[in-house]
Amino acid sequence: MKQWLTERKQSVLGKYRSVIREKAIDQAKVEIALTGKEVTNYNADQLEIIVKAQEDKIIQRYKNSTLVVFLLALGIY
Repeated sequence: MKQWLTERKQSVLGKYRSVIREKAIDQAKVEIALTGKEVTNYNADQLEIIVKAQEDKIIQRYKNSTLVVFLLALGIY
C-alpha cells in the first residue's frame, strides 16, 4: 500500500512538472520572440537557463495564488 502511494505521488508530481515545463517552454519562446531573436541564436545551455527562469516564475505564481486562496479561506486577506 505504501509503495503504491509513493508511486502514485511520483506519477502526479511528474505530470505537474511536465505541464509546468511545457508552459515554461512556450513562455520562453514568447520571450525570445519579443527580443527580436530566434531560438536558433541560443545554445542549449542558454535555452535551459531561459526555460528554468520561466519555470521559476510559474512556480512562484502558483505558490502566491495558493497562499492568497488560503488566506481568503481564513478570512485574513
